[in-house]
Amino acid sequence: MSQKTPDVIIEYNVPARMRDGAVLRCDIYRPSTEGKFPILLQRTPYSKAYMPFVLQTMDPIKAARAGYVVIVQDVRGRWESDGVKFSPYRDEFDDGYDTVEWAASLSYSTGNVGMFGYSYYATTQWQAAVMQPPHLKAIFPFASAMDFYCYRGGALEFSVIIGWALLLHGPNGIAKAKLGSPDLIPELMSLFYSIDHIEDVFRTLPIKDIPAMKLGNGFAPYFYDTLDHPLYDDYHEKQSVLDKHGKIKVPALIFTGWYDFLLSSDLRHFTSIRDEAATPEARENTRLVIGPWTHLGIIDSVGQLNFGLSSSTLLLELKNDLMSVHMQWFDYWLKGVKNNINNEPPVKIFIMGDNVWRGENEWPLARTQYTPLYIHSSGKANALSGDGKLSFEPPADEPADHFVFDPYNPVRTLGGNHILPMYYPRGPADQTVIEQRFDVLVYTSDILSQDIEVTGPVAVKLFAASSAPDTDFTAKLVDVYPDGRAFNIADGIIRARYRKGQESAPSLIEPSAIIEYDIDLWATSIVFKKGHKIRLEISSSNFPRYDRNPNTGELAHEAKTLKTAFQTVFHNTKYLTHILLPVIPR
Repeated sequence: MSQKTPDVIIEYNVPARMRDGAVLRCDIYRPSTEGKFPILLQRTPYSKAYMPFVLQTMDPIKAARAGYVVIVQDVRGRWESDGVKFSPYRDEFDDGYDTVEWAASLSYSTGNVGMFGYSYYATTQWQAAVMQPPHLKAIFPFASAMDFYCYRGGALEFSVIIGWALLLHGPNGIAKAKLGSPDLIPELMSLFYSIDHIEDVFRTLPIKDIPAMKLGNGFAPYFYDTLDHPLYDDYHEKQSVLDKHGKIKVPALIFTGWYDFLLSSDLRHFTSIRDEAATPEARENTRLVIGPWTHLGIIDSVGQLNFGLSSSTLLLELKNDLMSVHMQWFDYWLKGVKNNINNEPPVKIFIMGDNVWRGENEWPLARTQYTPLYIHSSGKANALSGDGKLSFEPPADEPADHFVFDPYNPVRTLGGNHILPMYYPRGPADQTVIEQRFDVLVYTSDILSQDIEVTGPVAVKLFAASSAPDTDFTAKLVDVYPDGRAFNIADGIIRARYRKGQESAPSLIEPSAIIEYDIDLWATSIVFKKGHKIRLEISSSNFPRYDRNPNTGELAHEAKTLKTAFQTVFHNTKYLTHILLPVIPR
């Protein structure tokens, strides 16, 4: 089936045969004029016919009018393509290679292929590039994962493994599994009920028995595989780009956001390809752009803040929209057009607070001064009404702070880098309601007498004890405005049993033992303005972004009951709990 406009031909469900005989179907947008054109390829699990997602980064009709052939393909196991059971990223290495080479062989192709797209589509680009298809010339990944490893600091990312699976995979996964069955409609209705009551789904115990995940004959087997593989082991490595950047030969233009849940992966992609890629062309020409965005929130209003028109992908730096940046990038690498895209600095970051873009030569910035801010209190740092302080001066012998972690009443997710359903706010959100809780320790600096820029990786060194054999600790960096509003900047979590890392054997903790924890808050770029304050929150949950630790020593997904834990945070001359900030001299 095809459709023709005066200048663009659209062909639907064009078959592309993979090496094992599977057929993956594509929609193709191409100029109606005779000739050969470079190919732009997007590979999606969300349906090639679902235009809101297809159009996220590029309009295929406009690209065809600009002299490109745009191919949008349903990945294996999804929508019109062969395969019943979809497993994220499992088949994308080989299928990516085969699709690139198939596209290059089309009669109207010049043989030059580029790949583009957002999120899952972005990760498929890296996987194809690892396989070194000869005709792939450049990629443009926006918000890309490294793999489908859904743990952070040992805690399970509910927003990915459950929220993503139910909302974006569930309907088609169940339809494929139950096609022609009388169970199809009842199971779809059950799925939609679960989506409408997703908070109840998140609270199900044990996690492994969530009823919605059993629909469609277990439509998401990767859910159970993820639960069975909490360590980063061979199961995850086989699907991952991690440690494979040395095979990549083509340059990448990487876009991401400070509040994107894939930020850490994008930063790792950039540093790895710049250091390890197989060709000087890839190492020297890969670029990184970081805006203030959330996942799918790439305009000027992000969360509860507005960062100005220049931050929006509709008018980047008040010059170009995202489509124009794509065209410049691919014009250079696929058509040989000598434009200014490669004169841009290797790194371009949006500095929140100042709300300006700035070019840099590397990431992290070479001029960074890593500066600790230490927590202080007289043992009463609970909630905003407590006496917690944050200072550049280390503590003397101060009493510890205590709080009670009840996983039946967890601290709610409010903003941040997640992909929970949209009624859970993303990005920056006023944290003062969270800071009323007595299970949240709040440490606040004095009013700043001058601007302080923080750009780079952020981490917390925490010395804490728990009554439980396993528990969680969370940390959150907050910007406090003169009017009292307090916006989250970066956050992290650590599960005690995985405190040595998720490639190491887990070990429980001895109750009441003082343990050193390193909490990774990923990275940010913000100017804490004169008159503002810097704040650090410490607690033990961020739900439902992450699963709750049962505090029993059991694996969280097997726990049928939850226990209260009594937590102690130390700050004295021996145990210097602090947040390490990447301060940039100004």
